Amino acid sequence: MQLKERTILITGGTSGIGRALVEQLAHKNHAVIVIASNREKLSSLSTAYDNVFSYPCCLADRQEVESTIATILERHPDVSVAINSAGIQVQPLLRDPQFSFDSIGKEITVNLTAPIWICSLLINHFLALGFSSAYINLTSALALYPKRSSAVYCATKAGLLNFSRSLSYQLESTSVHVHAAILPLVDTPMSEGRGRSKISAAQAATEIVSGVEKNRDVIYVGKARFMPILSRLSPGLMANLMKRG
Repeated sequence: MQLKERTILITGGTSGIGRALVEQLAHKNHAVIVIASNREKLSSLSTAYDNVFSYPCCLADRQEVESTIATILERHPDVSVAINSAGIQVQPLLRDPQFSFDSIGKEITVNLTAPIWICSLLINHFLALGFSSAYINLTSALALYPKRSSAVYCATKAGLLNFSRSLSYQLESTSVHVHAAILPLVDTPMSEGRGRSKISAAQAATEIVSGVEKNRDVIYVGKARFMPILSRLSPGLMANLMKRG
């Protein structure tokens, strides 16, 4: 599965890992389609790259997602890769006074429901292409071992990982591939001011692309590659390390 000479859809492509993926993939593909909510950043991307096409969309809004994907399929009928990179994370504990009840639905929708919507809206198109296509869903080491804070975020990433695995079973006899990237702490606006030993968004993007091109269904990025070994040796230690976030 080569990520070149294709038309690729990326959500959340205006910052963080999504932006790094746009920067790495734009120069070797026919087109990169970016879905995000920040119109100013979308416009900047389209200005910087002749083959980047931007579509403003609120991923928490089902009607906007459906309408945007329909427009993309009409204008870019050769789209063959969808990268679900967009995500949000709410930090306060549920018991904290500053925790917002209203944030629960939005965090679940953006992180989990929207990627499922996009996969569903594109599936018949991908199956009809007649050549290889792919979903690439960005999840987290927190999908395997959650941390104390951001409980909803951890739950959404676990859900996205398991959705990706189940969808890959459904499509294993087809030309549609499903990849899940398990990420460590990455230096992005989401993680600003938190944690140490972060990897850069550029490194994360490079490893994601490499994993897809090596046909890995689950791509362990950066330090996350040690998780399977550590989990077998001492799952309790692994859980305690991740718990502190």
